[in-house]
Amino acid sequence: MTKKYITIFWHVLGCLAFLVIPVFLSPRPPGMPLLSPATMRDFLADCLMLVIFYLNFYLLIPQVYFRGKTFWYGMLILLGFLTITLLPSLMTGYVPWDPPTQMQRGMRPPIDSHAISAVPAALPPMRSDASFLTQVKHNIFLYIAVILFSILLRVRMKLFDTEVLKFKAEMSTLRNQINPHFLFNTLNNIYALAIREKSPTTASTILKLSGMMRYVVTETRHEFVPLEREINYTNDYIDLQKLRLTKNMNLSYRVTGVIRDQEIAPLVLMPFIENAFKHGVNPDQDSFINIHIDVNESFVELNVENQKLKIDHEQHAKSGVGIENTRARLESLYGRNYTLAVHEDPLHYRIKLTLRLT
Repeated sequence: MTKKYITIFWHVLGCLAFLVIPVFLSPRPPGMPLLSPATMRDFLADCLMLVIFYLNFYLLIPQVYFRGKTFWYGMLILLGFLTITLLPSLMTGYVPWDPPTQMQRGMRPPIDSHAISAVPAALPPMRSDASFLTQVKHNIFLYIAVILFSILLRVRMKLFDTEVLKFKAEMSTLRNQINPHFLFNTLNNIYALAIREKSPTTASTILKLSGMMRYVVTETRHEFVPLEREINYTNDYIDLQKLRLTKNMNLSYRVTGVIRDQEIAPLVLMPFIENAFKHGVNPDQDSFINIHIDVNESFVELNVENQKLKIDHEQHAKSGVGIENTRARLESLYGRNYTLAVHEDPLHYRIKLTLRLT
């Protein structure tokens, strides 16, 4: 049995226990049948509790709470509480604010006025407001426990996912470090050869490539790096890409703002820039790429726009996976402190990434 099916099994078992155990263990007045309106009301309330638990775990926490929309999250949680308090009563007809009848208490009504003494005496009527308050208190404690438990599980999962992403990044870095000194020494030797043969363009290109490789190997092991180094890496990447561009390619690249004394996650901007060059450059077709990085005291904003060219679907699918991985990394590192807007039409592809700087 796979881990997925084991998880499903335990979820189903836990849900059944949550629903069934209270039916048999909750105290009932003498003479009240097992499937009384009150029991059915509580059972429906527990069913709604489970729905809200999974809705909160899979949708509200990641899509509302983790994105900083705490006011709307609180309103939705309050709406959920009102739902589990009122809806089961309305569905079963066991309305807490109405005086309980003999049928609701599970007692048989007397056959006639002369036979009342032969029928077990009905329980003393419970005050409607007391019954309602008792039910509300019960729902409050159980609801708070369900919400807190779902938040605890979700936060634990997020921390686990963060550690997994960090581990994968470290493993990727280790794979990229296979004999890096050999690569650096080889590039240095080629650089020296280009200098001796008086080829400054080749020498400069090799120097930039060597610097980029060193950055990838040494800096990506850190969670955050100076923004200035990240921009320098991006500059070198753009310069190397220019070597293969033809005259029918219009490239605009700008960096504005002060980039000193700021930090950013390493290589977090590059997937979007690389994607533009991968899908927006064709030597036989007029095209353009616009890249603008704007930095202020608190945020860095990346705007990338490129013309969409004809590409094979397999390559496009791989690019989509890369962007989704980057989105997951952004979610892990920045949480509420980033926004990513993607606009795509048949001719153009645009992204706008905003990061709060550390």
